[in-house]
Amino acid sequence: MRFLRHIAVVVALAVLAVGSTIVNAQSADLPDSAPIATIGAGSTVSVNADILLPANQGTIYLQAGSVTTWEQIDKKAPSCRLNAVESPVVRRLVPGRKLVITGTTQNNGSVFFYGDVLQFEEDATVSQFQCSPGHKGAMNIGELKQVFGGMFSLIQAPAVVGE
Repeated sequence: MRFLRHIAVVVALAVLAVGSTIVNAQSADLPDSAPIATIGAGSTVSVNADILLPANQGTIYLQAGSVTTWEQIDKKAPSCRLNAVESPVVRRLVPGRKLVITGTTQNNGSVFFYGDVLQFEEDATVSQFQCSPGHKGAMNIGELKQVFGGMFSLIQAPAVVGE
């Protein structure tokens, strides 16, 4: 009788372990409606256009596939600001360059500009994209693609099971 109880406990633990693995899995095929915070580390942002990063200015603003200024951004539409690592010289992001995502954060649904973040902690040029959907709630992958336009492409990492 005791043996059957032990088997039941082992089976229950196995079901919990499999269930938690499924919950923690990240897919390479996340839908455009998924929040950007679900994009897995190891995913990349590929540069498709020549982009200048000004000297001594660590931020450029992006909206609808164009570089713009803070003053010109439509605050009710998705936008991002690219935070570059400080440098006294002008630098360039060239087509084909891949920025590896090391982490993501989400703004918890408040109306806060640039609260959703793609981090590039190990990159020598770009530290992060801080993004805003232009509405309350998290920015999703489709809105990020809208901001990127043809300038950047998101390439999601292969599926990761577990942590």
